[in-house]
Amino acid sequence: MLNNPDFYPTPKALFDRLIGYSTRLDGKILEPSAGKGDMIEYIKARMGRRDYYDIDAIENDPDLVNTLRGAGYNVVWDDFLTYETFKEYDYIIMNPPFSADADHLSKALDIAENQLTDCQIYAIINKETLTNPYSNKRKELKRRLERWDAEIEYVSSAFAGSDSQRKTNVEVAIIRVHITQDFGGKTLYQSLVIHATNDGEALNETETALSTHLEASELSEKMNDIERLVVEYERACELIKEAFEAQMKKASFLSYISEVNKREGDVTGPFNYVDQSDYTGESLKAEIDRLRREYWALILDTDDFRKHLTSDGRERLQRQLSAANAMEINFANIKTLLMAMYSNKDDMLIESIVRMFERITTYHMNEYSTNIHYYNGWKTNDAYRINEKIIIPINRGGFESWDFGREWSSLRYTRLGDFVGDLIKAFQLIDPTVEDDFEFIGDNSYENNTLRFRMFLNGNIHIWFKRKDLLDKLNYIAGQYFAWIPSKGEQASDEGAREFAAELRAKEFGEIDGAELLAGE
Repeated sequence: MLNNPDFYPTPKALFDRLIGYSTRLDGKILEPSAGKGDMIEYIKARMGRRDYYDIDAIENDPDLVNTLRGAGYNVVWDDFLTYETFKEYDYIIMNPPFSADADHLSKALDIAENQLTDCQIYAIINKETLTNPYSNKRKELKRRLERWDAEIEYVSSAFAGSDSQRKTNVEVAIIRVHITQDFGGKTLYQSLVIHATNDGEALNETETALSTHLEASELSEKMNDIERLVVEYERACELIKEAFEAQMKKASFLSYISEVNKREGDVTGPFNYVDQSDYTGESLKAEIDRLRREYWALILDTDDFRKHLTSDGRERLQRQLSAANAMEINFANIKTLLMAMYSNKDDMLIESIVRMFERITTYHMNEYSTNIHYYNGWKTNDAYRINEKIIIPINRGGFESWDFGREWSSLRYTRLGDFVGDLIKAFQLIDPTVEDDFEFIGDNSYENNTLRFRMFLNGNIHIWFKRKDLLDKLNYIAGQYFAWIPSKGEQASDEGAREFAAELRAKEFGEIDGAELLAGE
């Protein structure tokens, strides 16, 4: 063996340095310069105790091949440089002959790059191969290692230690490189032509519809996004279907050749258990459904709108979006949904306010609550307006002692925080400067620039509103919604209704000046 000028068994210390002292190995491993099996034994020790090791060995020295096979190793080929396989390796771990190490490492890179799964290469080569790239072969190897961001470490006296079976003072480079497979996702994306589809009429109608709701700069950006997202969605659907078709072709072919090669008397063919995939028609449908749902969310782009809504408003919006998920993504459907969303935007914001109004006033309803038209018939104001102080039951079981004195940052994620947070959002729709944070001011009380509230052991909170102008506007919005005040339309078309509304504002809401009530109107 030692007559072989390229035979230098790998010292254990060098292997540990190459792999890393705590690295565990698992999976299918190729050792393409196996020698007499020293490296394989080190690898097995890193794989834990087991009955089976999935390690392939390659060796071209006949004496060493006999040694390997005698030890029970799986020798799969003789010359690594001519090795071809359909196998997929998790690791290629090698100490190739220094006389041809550039060829061997390049071959390992070829195998790893042509796989469909990721592969980690660990290699020991002559330092000169990298530091003296005098040939095109060496230059190309260095370029490929740089492309994969290989980790390279130079080690002197690696084969000169006491554990070296054959000594040499050659300085070596140990290389660690992880070959990952991305299947050209970026290239596929860049190949998409992002432009108006042949459904140009629907695209133009969508742009026209949105132009009444968006500024020119916003409109251009929104339309560019919509075109891009539609093209992305269509390509993703094509790839999903192509993958399913390939899977079905594979399964069908394996089934057929299993029947062709079935032995007489056998119940099943020899290839019946090759295909272990469970990608079914139901999987295909579910994948496309999930994709369409996520693209609708991107196209409708409701996050900025959603954050202004109370919990009731968010639930209503979510129901609308859920209904949209069943619709195919095309410009005609996008136009319809966007028009509906933008047309109903103010209505949804107002309904968010009204639902909060109802949540508060429901605790003060009385026998007169159904006898109402333009406020006539009311004997108390408790049910048709929110007063400057209210009492709201939050926790039926009462608050616990540890609830008191906590920072608002922790309370805001409780039932109390949900209610107060929704109330603040309702006010922010009227005035965006309303703060959404609170300061603890003692005596189980919290305060910001809009209101103060205090918690009580019985589970109630008392709320004092500090800004009557906001409270009046909230009450006025609810009054119009329930037709207790003439609507905008009535006031615009009927002078009597307009005068009556003015009288009501003066009488019931002295600080309301008739200006638009929602911020941004």
